[in-house]
Formats: sequence, C-alpha cells, structure tokens
Amino acid sequence: MMARLPASIVCLILLATPAAAQTKSGDVHPWSPGYQAAIHFGGQVPARALADRYGTSNTVGFSIYKVEASGWRWGCHYRFQTGSEVREPGLLDNLLDDNGRMVDNEGRIALVTPQQRGTLLTLSAGRLISSSAFRDGSGLLIEMNFGFWEHKVHFQNRGNRVTQLEDPYLAGYDRLTRGWLVIPRVGYYHDAPNGLIRFQVGIESFLGRMQPQRAWNADTLSSDSGPRNDGTVGLFAAWILRLKARSTNVDYYH
Repeated sequence: MMARLPASIVCLILLATPAAAQTKSGDVHPWSPGYQAAIHFGGQVPARALADRYGTSNTVGFSIYKVEASGWRWGCHYRFQTGSEVREPGLLDNLLDDNGRMVDNEGRIALVTPQQRGTLLTLSAGRLISSSAFRDGSGLLIEMNFGFWEHKVHFQNRGNRVTQLEDPYLAGYDRLTRGWLVIPRVGYYHDAPNGLIRFQVGIESFLGRMQPQRAWNADTLSSDSGPRNDGTVGLFAAWILRLKARSTNVDYYH
C-alpha cells in the first residue's frame, strides 16, 4: 500500500483542484500570494529496510515557498536528520573485547555511541485547499516532495581517540547510504487574520530507493546489498514567515 501512496496523493490533488479555487461565494479563495520561509520540525518512525538499522529519528530544517493566489505552492527544502538508536547487526564487532567494550589508542575504555545522521534536499509541489470547516486563509494541505536522501552511522566519541573510527578507516563502519526519495504529506495550514501567526502540521512518509556507498564493512567482513527500500512514517510541523518588501520608504535611525 505504501508503494501506491504517492499516486494516491497525486490523484487527491487533481480531484481537489476545481473545489480549491472557489469559496462558497464563487470567488477565488484569498490565499496570500508571495514568498514564505519556514522553520521545519519532524519526527519519524522507521519502516521497511530502515527499521533494521535505526530507531526513531527527528528532523529540523528550513524551507522557502512560493504561494500562488489559487492555492498552489512550490518549495525547496533542506532537512537534517538525527537519531539516537542504531540497531545495525554486527556494528563495531571487530573492535570490541570479550566483555563487549572498546579500547582506545591509550588502552582506556572508549566511550563511543553510534547515532543516526541524515540529510534531505527536496523540491515540492502542493496545494492549499479551502473548506467550509476552516476560516479564510486556512485549510487542508496536500504536498509531494521529490529529492535526495543520505543517511549514515555517526560515532559520538567522548574524548577517546580510536584510529579505526577516523578517516580513512571510518568508511568501513559508517554504512553511508544515498538515494532518491518522495515524501507525500497531508496536513493543516493556518494563517491568522492578522497575518502574524502562520504554521502547518500534518503527517508524512519518506519513501526512498537507496544505494549503499561502501564497498566493504570492516566489522562484518561483508558488503551491504542494494538497492534498499528505506522508509519512515511520521509527523511534521513548521512555523512560517512571509517574505515581503518593505511597506514604507521611511528610514528610521536609532
């Protein structure tokens, strides 16, 4: 069903097009056209192959949108992904002693914590849809993102130097994976009458076709197989700022 989700979202956009352009009075819906900036937050639960490697994650990022008066919205996005749980079987096995501990270059117990890191760069096309259930300027949001996704294992080292976890040996442990993804999302868009409060919230899913980038894993003495079908299901929220020119040509000095 997840594989059919992007097509379903596209169909919803097409079906909503006639209704979204009109209010109850037959006039064009008063969406505020122009450019917007958004500070984005999200939380994800892993799915598909990704659930075998990582636990839950979160994202923070920045977006720029172009909003049309008709409700169409176009955007470009950067998101940074982090997670504290790594489930990868065999990770660092060759660096652990019989008691499951790692020793640093000075012979001390090394405090190394594996974590998830990721980057997403996407473009989006979406539609703001008016409804009698919401006031003017607010409504449903349907959007599709397309772009690039990279994730890897990051080793948080608390003051212990371990040569195997430094370049160029780090490539044998970090499980770097890259590929293309789509992000269907649906939610609610709010624009207060005074124009000072704008935000959006909703649900989304990452659907990635990914390829391992490392030829060999030093700890398991094997290579990752690919391509991988990685995914997530989660929630998103964003605080939105409207970008507009100065409304006055008067200069103020302090």
